[in-house]
Amino acid sequence: MLVPDDHRFVGLDAVPVAALADELLLLGEEGQTPELNQLVIELCRSAGFAPTIYKGTVESTRAAADLVLQHRCVYCIPSSSHTSNRPGTTWRPLTEPVTHYPWSLLWHNANSSPHIAAVIDSARQLAQRLGWLQSVARPTEPIPGEDAPTATSRRDEPV
Repeated sequence: MLVPDDHRFVGLDAVPVAALADELLLLGEEGQTPELNQLVIELCRSAGFAPTIYKGTVESTRAAADLVLQHRCVYCIPSSSHTSNRPGTTWRPLTEPVTHYPWSLLWHNANSSPHIAAVIDSARQLAQRLGWLQSVARPTEPIPGEDAPTATSRRDEPV
């Protein structure tokens, strides 16, 4: 949850989803973040309220932070996005329930590009180092740059 530095949520270690009932929520551009938007709406419903949605949208996190800085709304974003906070904004995780946004890395098996293999390798190393790995179905075809199929991974990221 991205809020201005003087918002009441800044003093909390985490924000209960139910506390969003009194907030105007900015959603991402529907064409770019439909899954995240749906996750936020469903989280609010699971806490017993329909969210009040800011009338309008933006196409970047920076533009969203501008609206947050102007005290026009708050913005639900995954934890990976909070590192690019604008000065004057603070990110707090949502809790009650603890909320995770799933990320997946997909590629076409027929593409044997060394660039794709490098991205996949980098993603695996980062996920391993940060403890994000979960076992999922094994691919039936070799991954570019590998001799045999290995488990793919996914990351669930706090919102």
